[in-house]
Amino acid sequence: MSAKTIHYLILVCSLFVLRIAQANSTPASTSDSSSIWNTLTNGKIRPNLRYFYMNTDNVGEAYDAYAHGIGLGLSYESAPWKHISLGISGQWMYNINASSFVPDAKFPILNRYEMGLFDLIQPQSMSILSRLEKLYIAYSIQKSSIKMGRQVINTPFINPQDGRLRPTAIAGIWVDWNNIPQTKIEGGYIKAISPRSTTQWFDIGESMGIYPQGLNPDGSKSNYLGNIKSLGIGMIGITLKQWKPWSIQVWNMYVDQVMYTGMLQADAQWPTNQKSQWIAGVQYIEQHALQHGGNSEPSKTYMSTGAMSRTFGAKLGWENKQWKSSINFNRITGEGRYLMPREWGKDPFYTFMPRERNEGFGDVQAYVAKIAYQWKKIPVKTQVAHGYFLLPQVNEFALNKYAMPSYSQSNIEVTFEPKGKWKGSSFSLIYVYKNGMENGILADKFIINKVNMSQVNFIVNYNL
Repeated sequence: MSAKTIHYLILVCSLFVLRIAQANSTPASTSDSSSIWNTLTNGKIRPNLRYFYMNTDNVGEAYDAYAHGIGLGLSYESAPWKHISLGISGQWMYNINASSFVPDAKFPILNRYEMGLFDLIQPQSMSILSRLEKLYIAYSIQKSSIKMGRQVINTPFINPQDGRLRPTAIAGIWVDWNNIPQTKIEGGYIKAISPRSTTQWFDIGESMGIYPQGLNPDGSKSNYLGNIKSLGIGMIGITLKQWKPWSIQVWNMYVDQVMYTGMLQADAQWPTNQKSQWIAGVQYIEQHALQHGGNSEPSKTYMSTGAMSRTFGAKLGWENKQWKSSINFNRITGEGRYLMPREWGKDPFYTFMPRERNEGFGDVQAYVAKIAYQWKKIPVKTQVAHGYFLLPQVNEFALNKYAMPSYSQSNIEVTFEPKGKWKGSSFSLIYVYKNGMENGILADKFIINKVNMSQVNFIVNYNL
């Protein structure tokens, strides 16, 4: 057992001792409610459990994979003391059973999915993996807060991307301001990131390239891992709801020495009667390289000098208490690749579907239809989505960073969230099928773990 794991076990023991002290403490009505001891012993301790089974089946005799993983966590947040609170959480992950993550001689292609359940830095480890996921101090007043330290945020560009055992977390200062009517302002400075599928913390530049790096615009292998220098990320987002039925979002993200990205999005809801409504949305994103895009050497940079990209998106749908449906479109122009480190979060596009991204591509047309149904008498939700993603040719490297062929994708998801004594738990079954749409015959490296494959995910969550 590693020293880090031992430290986290000490954390668990400390939280249990604190919980016992909380149970045996003097009732708040007779104690000094402003004391630090009262603040600590009246905090909230929450366990969480996550089990994840994933199985990827490639067409024919190609390399297949499976994995069973389990995660256990314990978090604590103190009661507020003079508007100040503390938070901490430790998380543990374990590989119960999995296929080998070493490609065999016949199909020397790395697994894309199952190995990400654990730690990409040490994929063969069978030890208990651990991460100090949250460690922060927060100041709250009314509905607003300022939080400093390790935490989890959810923005269009950096988000939990909760498709593995643990989400992406950040370290820095984050402000969530809600004291202006119909206005939400959030943003801050991010110094470090612990990406999903890792247990370590990395400076911003170090975090870029932990996931597959793809290809440079000239077709050579990208080599920016460990070669990007950045002082951090500055981000701000403003959501305005003054102009009913519209909700307007404006986001700006500045990655020091690498790139600038801005997003404008407008979403609306129009009630048709008391039970249903129309929904619509439009989105525009533009980004530009800063300086040399991360490194003065073209082979080691993240975004080429002078590079830029634009994307346009739209959606239209109808929904009521049981049904949600939408048709969605996204267009990345041929001016350049849309780039956003996959270590940081999922795509913000309306056409996003779990288990694939359109990051890294230019000249893309994506069409997705989604429909969801919430059953009346049982706590079950069913979701179906189908999309067509038209990408540049696999050898058009300037617009196809990951040499991905055009594809169609179908997702079916069923989620059961019981009530009563099982409240806080959920059981999800997700089936994914991706079909290649290229007419010619492609080499295995363009097919295996990319298209002509299916995948089954079974996920159990419990949060107290």
